[in-house]
Amino acid sequence: MQSTGIWTFETNAITRLVEQAAHVGFSSLEIGGGQSYQIALQQGYNPYNILRIARTAVDKTGKTLPLQILLRGANQLGFKHYPKSLQQKNIDLLVDAGSTYDKTDSLIVRNFDALNDYENLRASIDYMVRKDLAAAQVNQALIAKGESPTAKRLHVQAALSYVRPKDFDALSCYSTDYYIAYAKKLMDIAEAAGGQLDSIAIKDMSGQLAPDCAKHLISALKALGLPVFLHCHSTDEAKATATQMLAVEAGIDGIEVAIAPLAGGTSHNDINYLIHGNTIQDIDTEALATLHTTMNDIYGNRVSERQDLKISLEALKRMVSIGVPGGAIPFILEDMSTQVCRMLNVTMETALDMFEQEIIAIQKQLGHVPLVTPTADIVAKQAINNLGNSARPTAYKVIDPRFCSLVLGLYGNVNNYATGDKIVPSDSLINEINDYCSNIEPDIDGKRINGVTVYPNPGRIATGKHPTQSAIEEDYDLFEDYVNELHRLYPHSSNNYGSHDECFVLHVMRPAGKTDRLLTKNILRPTEDRLRFILKVTLSLLPGNDIPESRDGKADEKTDSKLLNALGDYDGIVSTIQDLVLSGTKDTIRSRLYDKMAKIVEPICEESEDAQKNRYFVERRFLSLFASAVFWDLQRVCRRTGNSSRDDIEERTAFKLERIIAFTLRKRVVEGRGKAESFLS
Repeated sequence: MQSTGIWTFETNAITRLVEQAAHVGFSSLEIGGGQSYQIALQQGYNPYNILRIARTAVDKTGKTLPLQILLRGANQLGFKHYPKSLQQKNIDLLVDAGSTYDKTDSLIVRNFDALNDYENLRASIDYMVRKDLAAAQVNQALIAKGESPTAKRLHVQAALSYVRPKDFDALSCYSTDYYIAYAKKLMDIAEAAGGQLDSIAIKDMSGQLAPDCAKHLISALKALGLPVFLHCHSTDEAKATATQMLAVEAGIDGIEVAIAPLAGGTSHNDINYLIHGNTIQDIDTEALATLHTTMNDIYGNRVSERQDLKISLEALKRMVSIGVPGGAIPFILEDMSTQVCRMLNVTMETALDMFEQEIIAIQKQLGHVPLVTPTADIVAKQAINNLGNSARPTAYKVIDPRFCSLVLGLYGNVNNYATGDKIVPSDSLINEINDYCSNIEPDIDGKRINGVTVYPNPGRIATGKHPTQSAIEEDYDLFEDYVNELHRLYPHSSNNYGSHDECFVLHVMRPAGKTDRLLTKNILRPTEDRLRFILKVTLSLLPGNDIPESRDGKADEKTDSKLLNALGDYDGIVSTIQDLVLSGTKDTIRSRLYDKMAKIVEPICEESEDAQKNRYFVERRFLSLFASAVFWDLQRVCRRTGNSSRDDIEERTAFKLERIIAFTLRKRVVEGRGKAESFLS
């Protein structure tokens, strides 16, 4: 989905796809992590819950299908180095949501670093290996007692970010010797933790792996004694197909594929490419056909949304040649359209020419870093900034703060493992970044803030030090306070969205540039949607979908008093609203509201002949009060989410609802009869 720009996180869709995939015969199913974590969060979903839904779907089939997620070492699922405690908490949440006690069906955690810096992977590999060993010991002890195992296992897979070497010199950076030496470093970390890696993956994120290089590299990696898997994008389908065929000859243990309509382009080759090549065993072709039909049902009418199909194959090949990964292309194209084509008034083809030259120039200064999340986004954004800077006065020159951090070594090191040399950016680039950061005056707290963005202090990280050592246990008290407050005010909504720990990690690792309000909106979105629906249903029961004019002010006041006494004032209404919001389906709300109205209105009419005679008016007052209370709660929720409570409501109706809130509900609060201590949660 990431490579095509077409996403779906709906429970029904995921459940259908995963259940059917479990019958096909795949060795694993990638379901989360990477950029999908950020996209799901931006679209209002809990990524851990998506993993949980997928695990439940697999378990329901009784089949073995390990789920797989993508982790970025010290960056985890965010865009900065996180301390060990936070890395460990995130890993715990992922394993709890997506794994099982059976090692053969356990969650596969594909762990990579954008710079291939083994130090950025040290903490996470060490913790995962130790965690799996501890789980194995717990399960063995339980089995010895005749009890069922309960500790969830995990599959630790280290991924090598692949970059095409400049030449065939064995000592070149990104040569086969480089990758073998790098893989050994990662294996050493696992062995130091008392265990070993479960497998190695070649992460060819931009389709740069040539067929002959693939055969040589895979054979060399296989000699290390671990299973080897290939992740190869199909940006150049012919080349990718040839690479995969030779990978099979070299003994590859698994190749990642996609299924139309999400296959091809910047995604992966369609599984049929390998089936026709007689390289796949134990595939249920009928189950595959069923899955393909479902894929078309869910994604077929959205193919036109695929960003990667909107540019020519030649342009895609050029993007591959400069190392731009398939998963980043849809996002880059969107930024190019808005920030280059419009600003410079050029066509997309011209913009791509300019972008290609800018990437080449930047990479020359950086020392040719691998382009994968987050470096691909960082370098691409700066290339686009540079193109825009050409049309800006010098005083308004823009440099991305993450690019500054990359140049100053705050994301880690680029090492040539074949020679042991460290590769650093050019002096001219380092000086340029130092000057730019120096011109941003530090505030009272010592932070260099330009607008709302924090820039690093000038000066490249000292030799002998590593940014993972700087990722100290930060003071997350404010984050904890924020999540605690949400769970206190909206306990039901918060728990429906995710556990306290999940909400905390999601808030810490939220997408760059997103404010605190993102988590609030996600937690309260279902509540806000249901409140709007309840208000719509309540108003639909009134003549003209509007609050009726008063028949008699004193009579209405007397009726309101009786109704509110019976309801328990605003606090009593809230309990009814909570029940409608948090339980049952939408199609039951009308009947449940009718039942509540009858339960309240019936006794009032029985004790008063006037009320009995004017029951129609009593019911209208009940609905008016109830609609006003719902609107009051909606206002509170919208103040948190930043949305307008008046959307889809006639202005005159909103005004009448406001009057009832002000002159009836709030009035009784002031008089001490309706404390309004309970708020919708």
